[in-house]
Amino acid sequence: MMLRYLGMISIVISSSNPGYLTAVKENIRETIGVPYEVIAVPNGDGKRGICEVYNAAASQAKYDLLCFMHEDIQFHTQNWGHNVVEVLSNPEIGLLGVAGSKYKCLMPGGWSCPGISIPWHKANFIQRFKFEDLKTQHFVYNTSDEEVSEVATLDGVWLCTRKSVFKTIKFDEQLLRGFHGYDLDYSLQVARQYKVCVTFGVLIEHFSEGNYSADWLDAMLKLHNKHKDALPRIVGDIPAREVRYAEKSAGKALFKKMAVMGYGLSDRIAILWKYDARRALGLKQFLLFNLKLLVRRY
Repeated sequence: MMLRYLGMISIVISSSNPGYLTAVKENIRETIGVPYEVIAVPNGDGKRGICEVYNAAASQAKYDLLCFMHEDIQFHTQNWGHNVVEVLSNPEIGLLGVAGSKYKCLMPGGWSCPGISIPWHKANFIQRFKFEDLKTQHFVYNTSDEEVSEVATLDGVWLCTRKSVFKTIKFDEQLLRGFHGYDLDYSLQVARQYKVCVTFGVLIEHFSEGNYSADWLDAMLKLHNKHKDALPRIVGDIPAREVRYAEKSAGKALFKKMAVMGYGLSDRIAILWKYDARRALGLKQFLLFNLKLLVRRY
């Protein structure tokens, strides 16, 4: 069924940098290739969480396609709007991005699960680095040479959906009041009813990488508690051995972050039991994690 205004896009931005906003507006004008509007909400003081901003702004959108995006990006694809229109004309697809993973760990963490090998990551974007001294890299993970790939989770630098999806599935502004976790939470919400996908037909450049702060970890723990009954989430036939290795790697990374950020031993051990990590780790690794935590290895 054709949707009204399907060829038109409402772009939603939570803005904290007027210079970035001016530049990205001009870049959008030069590259999008379809009718559009930009709804930019000034939020430089950070008083409103990104979920609240996105919900309020998208509710004002005129068009039936919504793109939620960071302002510190640049599009390198001409007429990228046509790709969005084409992909989201498929009613089975509910959310679209440029980077994602086919496996979302049971263990709390971001959209990309440590330890999962390249074939299970799907991405096409250029990354600059702000917090680390690294050279700009173009990440292309598309071992199956697909145009669109279904994934379990998406990165929030650029997320597109239909207004009909957004009307029934909002960003969780009650749970997530800051600037982290919204992408993972929204991916998992939408995935309950639709496919979540990466497109390889849109190339963007992102001017900064993620920053894993105490606020980030707090958001991860909250949203994993919300979705624990739906995790781990797997799209495709990922070998059980690789799944166990991914959960082990994610657990190590999590417990080290928790220790650095002041979480006590009991808090870390509780994670294993709260999420019934034995399901994904296997009994042997589950018991080893408990032992290593007790002897202060993590």
